[in-house]
Amino acid sequence: MADAEKNEKSDGAEQIEYETVTCRHCDGYGCTYCNKTGSVQVRKPAKLCPACGGDCCIYCGYTGWEDPRGKYD
Repeated sequence: MADAEKNEKSDGAEQIEYETVTCRHCDGYGCTYCNKTGSVQVRKPAKLCPACGGDCCIYCGYTGWEDPRGKYD
């Protein structure tokens, strides 16, 4: 892929803003779901997972939050 094509794609992409919140699975102590940091980044505004209500499930990556930032984002 040419550099010009890469720049065009990156310029047209919308910037997603994230905020840091406490992991609900470990309550900030650190676990495998938050990479032992105790916090996760989620899309603004931070909302609890609608599927589990913040109790941690597969849809929120066991963090309790809606739209957590992916490992490769």
